[in-house]
Amino acid sequence: MKTSDLPTNTALGLLAPSAENFNHLLEVSAEAVIVVHRLSGRLLAVNSAACRLYGFPRNTLQQMRYPDLATETKSVVTIFNERREHVPLRYHRRADGMHFPVEMNLRWAGSGDEEYAFIAIRDVSEHFRRERQDKDEGQRYQALFRAAPYPLYLLNSRGIIVEANTAALERYRCEMSEMLEQHVSTFLGDAQQAARYYLSRQSMLNAEWHRRRDGELFLADILLTRQQDSNGQMTLVAVRDITEERALIDRLKASEERWRFALEGQGDGLWDWNLDSNELSVSDDFREAIGMPTGSGQENLVAWLERISPDEKKPLSQAFSALIRGITPLLEHQLRVRCRSGDYHWLEMRGKVMEWSLQGRAMRIVGSIRDIEEERRRAEIEQSRQERMLHTARLVSVGEIASALAHEVNQPLTAICNFSAVALHKLKAGAPEQELTGLMQTIAEQAMRAGNITHQIRSFVKKGKTTLHPLSLKQIVAGILPLASMQAKAFEATLNIEIEPELPAVLADQVQIEQLLLNLIRNGFEAMKQSTTPRQLLLGARQDAEARVRVEVIDHGRGLSTAMINGHWEPFYSDKEDGLGMGLSICRSIIENHSGHLWAEPAPEGGAKFCFTLACAQGGTHAERP
Repeated sequence: MKTSDLPTNTALGLLAPSAENFNHLLEVSAEAVIVVHRLSGRLLAVNSAACRLYGFPRNTLQQMRYPDLATETKSVVTIFNERREHVPLRYHRRADGMHFPVEMNLRWAGSGDEEYAFIAIRDVSEHFRRERQDKDEGQRYQALFRAAPYPLYLLNSRGIIVEANTAALERYRCEMSEMLEQHVSTFLGDAQQAARYYLSRQSMLNAEWHRRRDGELFLADILLTRQQDSNGQMTLVAVRDITEERALIDRLKASEERWRFALEGQGDGLWDWNLDSNELSVSDDFREAIGMPTGSGQENLVAWLERISPDEKKPLSQAFSALIRGITPLLEHQLRVRCRSGDYHWLEMRGKVMEWSLQGRAMRIVGSIRDIEEERRRAEIEQSRQERMLHTARLVSVGEIASALAHEVNQPLTAICNFSAVALHKLKAGAPEQELTGLMQTIAEQAMRAGNITHQIRSFVKKGKTTLHPLSLKQIVAGILPLASMQAKAFEATLNIEIEPELPAVLADQVQIEQLLLNLIRNGFEAMKQSTTPRQLLLGARQDAEARVRVEVIDHGRGLSTAMINGHWEPFYSDKEDGLGMGLSICRSIIENHSGHLWAEPAPEGGAKFCFTLACAQGGTHAERP
């Protein structure tokens, strides 16, 4: 029960017949409560908790005055004269003479000579003990913090250094006044990384560059410890300088890599370039490769550069620049060098940076060199031979290409003949103009298709440009449906179409994709020619996980050969008895023009599945590809 719960109606409760009720209220309070007459300081009433707190019997306490309990007389006068309602700290004495700290809450009642204070008293000894303990621990922490042999500093939530030890001042070479109240970015090699030190949840940061007050950099591992105190979130930063450690590791690593590099280049000439002194150390094999006298291991860099063909100096310089700047991890360059005979030989040079400075500057490059003059000569001879063979093969296959062209054009020509016959029949029969118009339009479309097929065959032999437009795959399929249905009827088969709803537009050349689909559909029907089960072909389309449109043509025919599964669709290769092997080669060429992918795989229920992908259109634009 707090003081606010006590009666506020003067001391009438002590004199009236309800005194019993008032005393009951005092007794139920868990805190020590006393009632004091303001002018005399007499204790008019006390509860059992007060008796236990002070160690006096009730009758003894009620004969005492408030100053008998307090240790500071002046404070007593102040409390009662100013009618204070809260006293945070005063010392009282117990019956055994021991002093102890208390906190008091007061409520005043009555007036004049009949004014009283109802005082609730709380022993705060435990609180003080804890405060002293915390103070002692803080002092011990401060002593350990200051005496730690490794750099420590404390950051607030804004990254400001609020405390630092002696080791930190020595490591960063600054005075305490130069470090406190500074942002941590002041002492980082890369100020943009500052947020990582006090906002990141990482507890360990490895190999970070730090900056001393004089600007010198050093490499350090960082340990972060975050804690919450009265000032908000604080971060303790422990710094371990690993500059020398890392330099030793790098030297050992460089030595190991030099040996490994040398072993990998067995039989080649070896070179070692010190970028500080511009001295080039070379092996006897190096000298032998370029026709230099053997002997001294040192070679003047200028003398070496003079042997390089003038046309090769700039490309070689660019290759070395990329290596030294860390753009490329390995130098691999072919160049022409003047040998002892005065002739230029092709050499292959390899190199790698084996030592870096702490500032990230290349210090030493080790590499190998190999004479590839004979290899290049053999490669040129082989290339020339292959070109002659290819030319011969093209000449031999001219007739076969003509046959393949006739095979591909036969489809639209057959459609033209069939629709022309129907149109002629209807014309003789006096059919309405509307019927004839539809037939003539179909004939015109198939004639254009024949021309486009001829163009595609020519493009297969000599690639031109393919113009890609945003197109609806449903519309493309609708365009080939009449001819595909005729094919299905001819093979006594069924064509099922399953296109995913709301399929995005694709970037495609309509004529080429139509020809691709017709080729795959015809191949599927032909594969099921000998099938005794229902001949059903499925044309499906959906969007795949890579946001591309995937089209599948699935048959239930004889299946695929190993060569077909592996994508060996070379021109004039076919696993059909009467096939010329042009269809799938043309299909692959079409998909390559669309930057897509075409492949074959066995169907789950037997037969074959031919799949290809097309890119989805972006913003309704079109693209032109070479």
